[in-house]
Amino acid sequence: MVMTKYLLSCFLIFVLLLPIDIFAQSKNDKTVVGTVGKEKVTYAEVKNNFSSGSSTSVSLDELESFLPLYLDYKAKLVSAKENGYYNDSTLVAEHEQYAKQAAYAYWLEKEIRPAVFETYYQRANTELKAFHILIKTSSNSSPEEIEKVKEKLYEATKEIENGVPLDEINEKYSSVQNGRSMGGNLPWLSAGRTVKEFEDHVFDLEAGEISEPFATQFGYHIVLLQFKRERTPARLTNHIFIRPSQDSAAYKKAHEAYGHLEQGQNWNQVMQQYSEDNASKGNNGSIGWVSYSSNFASDFVDAVTQIDSDLDYSEPIRTNYGYHIFKIDSVQTYSSEDERKQEVMEELKKSNYYKENNAFVLDYLQKKFGVLEYSDALNAYKNHITDFDSTRISEISLPSSLSSQEIFEFNGTASTVEDFHTYLVSLKPLRARQFKSNLFTDFKHHIVDLQVIDLTLSNYPQFKEQSESYLNGLVVYQINDDFVWNAATVDTTKLMEIYENNAETYRYEARPYFYLINARHDSTLNKTIDFVKSGNSPDSIRVYHNNVSVSSDSTSSYTEEPFSMLNDMEPGSFSTIFDYNKRKAVFYLKEKLPARKMTFEEAFNRLMAEFQPEREQAWLQEIRSKFKVKPKLKNLRKAYQKDPESSK
Repeated sequence: MVMTKYLLSCFLIFVLLLPIDIFAQSKNDKTVVGTVGKEKVTYAEVKNNFSSGSSTSVSLDELESFLPLYLDYKAKLVSAKENGYYNDSTLVAEHEQYAKQAAYAYWLEKEIRPAVFETYYQRANTELKAFHILIKTSSNSSPEEIEKVKEKLYEATKEIENGVPLDEINEKYSSVQNGRSMGGNLPWLSAGRTVKEFEDHVFDLEAGEISEPFATQFGYHIVLLQFKRERTPARLTNHIFIRPSQDSAAYKKAHEAYGHLEQGQNWNQVMQQYSEDNASKGNNGSIGWVSYSSNFASDFVDAVTQIDSDLDYSEPIRTNYGYHIFKIDSVQTYSSEDERKQEVMEELKKSNYYKENNAFVLDYLQKKFGVLEYSDALNAYKNHITDFDSTRISEISLPSSLSSQEIFEFNGTASTVEDFHTYLVSLKPLRARQFKSNLFTDFKHHIVDLQVIDLTLSNYPQFKEQSESYLNGLVVYQINDDFVWNAATVDTTKLMEIYENNAETYRYEARPYFYLINARHDSTLNKTIDFVKSGNSPDSIRVYHNNVSVSSDSTSSYTEEPFSMLNDMEPGSFSTIFDYNKRKAVFYLKEKLPARKMTFEEAFNRLMAEFQPEREQAWLQEIRSKFKVKPKLKNLRKAYQKDPESSK
């Protein structure tokens, strides 16, 4: 019964979500091939909702078999509408939840991913060398504080333009964290190697150009783009690695290994003898593809990319990691543009540039449809509530002059300070001093989220069809459950009649009543065996022994291993210990039960499964009659014969 429900639900969703243009339209599209009450079902509708699962062509036999099923489905929709299923609060809520998530997926698939990929792909072919100044700010920085930061960055810009050494400018202006400057020279960058806000600004620059001050999650920056070049191909790299030492020992060891290679010794032999990189020793010294997009230090990548790839191996080279002798197996190339694009797409999915989550879509929609933020209203609200310190935000009232002020506008819809306050109250209890600026970001996402379905419907009309199809699937599944699958609505008198007329069919064969005891170790099982042999019930094992699982069965007969060993056991005995589901296990046979007739309650699930087809046919016959379901097979055959697609 469960499998039947599953298959039907899968069938409904698969059929309903088929694209409407899966088959070319023919001249016979409007031919009526069936009716459900006053509703006419056309040849095009049937053809477009059919799929053989293997090709776009469909045979007449397939359509003839599908037509009655499709008309039954349409009759179920009519019955569901008549019985109020489309107004059922649970189904409506489930449909809205689906529609919202489907809307997010629509934006990602139809618009965001293609647009983001095009930008990313262009950037992925380029590498940039940049210098930046970073002054750290916090989410609570005031507008006045931000202005002072920008003024400092403009001062730094002038000094760069006047030729002051960059190291001096960085030391003078950049913030320091953990004893290190947050600014300075950056390693070669390509797409996806830094946060998107930073990448967007640096890729907009020409070599020698300095950006305007801009913000990221780290604070405010200016960037000087120093160089721009074509992306350096990745290199499949092996190495012999020697850790650095305070004396010349590491240097001597690296050159000793190099000497053996020069004398003609095998690379792998020398690598196994000298390399101190245990992670790569088992793979010929391979460290994979090395490029400026990999997670290696910049000087290390510099060293690898400057090696002549035609050499059998390099001389010893010192990097921040230590000493290396490199061997370049290959330089990355692509057999086609499509292969390159596929790799870049995989790179994009792993980057900070693109996220398949709702917040990413909401940020995109804000940029696409435009937002207005009223900072004066936000600051006034912030100043008002922070005066209350430990008071819960839900207990703070707003003056009318403040509550009515507009604080945010999206897609032409304005939100007030009162709306923002109400949103904060709806969150987990917050005190005034816990107010953070990121709560306003969450509120903006909330406002956009409320509109995401309507925005999708207005921008992608075909989304309406998909959404409605899913709702139809939900109501058909539910009406099937109520009228066919649900045991609570079955006529038990009919089941009892079947049970009484087939008494010998519903019975248990002779079978064991046993316990299956599982544990990680033999020693644990031996303790439980001793526990039961001492007169304790197997049902008490879990109370006194940890990390032991116990299950019992008295209704099934088994022939497969390891359960077949129960047939040779005596009541009150244990089996030998055996492996079961990656644990140790043992059987305890309580008794051997004789064959007997099932009670009605014991047979109920079997009766339901066997009665279900009869019940379903009776219900289908009822709605076919009630809603005057009429297939018109002659019309279907004529339309098919005239359909240009049928000859393909």
